[in-house]
Amino acid sequence: MMTDEKFPDSERPETPKWVKKMLIPALLGGVVGFAASMAALQFIDSPAIGGLGKSATIAALVGVLYIVIGLGVGLGTASPKVGARFLNVEDADELREQKKVLTWSGAGMVLNGLSLIALALAAPEGPVPQALALMLGAGGMVTSVGMSVVIYRQCDELMRAVNLEASAVGYAMVLVVVGLWAMLAHLGYAAAPAPLDLLTLFHVLVLVASFVATGRRGMLAPR
Repeated sequence: MMTDEKFPDSERPETPKWVKKMLIPALLGGVVGFAASMAALQFIDSPAIGGLGKSATIAALVGVLYIVIGLGVGLGTASPKVGARFLNVEDADELREQKKVLTWSGAGMVLNGLSLIALALAAPEGPVPQALALMLGAGGMVTSVGMSVVIYRQCDELMRAVNLEASAVGYAMVLVVVGLWAMLAHLGYAAAPAPLDLLTLFHVLVLVASFVATGRRGMLAPR
């Protein structure tokens, strides 16, 4: 008759690193992002907002994504032991060493997200007065640029190289995507992008460029 035997600590099978560092955080992030997006859509359709157009809705959802990522980074730096479980770092000590840079980065992400949401909720479609939306949008944009300068100065040589590469990739992506869209619209083959569509697209392409640059440096591999 077979009996269950417990593995000694030294022989207990270890969870693969890619599961702990990639799969589980990705699933957790997907669940949180989905829940936040559903909550945002319900709020947009609620009597407080009364619904928004397609461009404004997409902008608001991208803003929510920025906030979720920023809060995740902020949580990881505020509690390194917890952050080491879902952020792709070696250990909690790495988060402590990068605390200033990551804190500023997370704050910048949240600020960019709030800025985009404020513009998405601007009148006449939304409830936010246009003057207030302009103040929040422009103020958030300028402040986030200032934060980027502070972050760049505090980065080590590797992270500075990643930032520069992300900027170059982002420029190329904006030139191709936005330039091609503008060309097609000019020739009458596509509808011209709305101003809010361009702002949303900039935010999306910057995020994609950051992942491309970090991936090229091997920094997305399980650590």
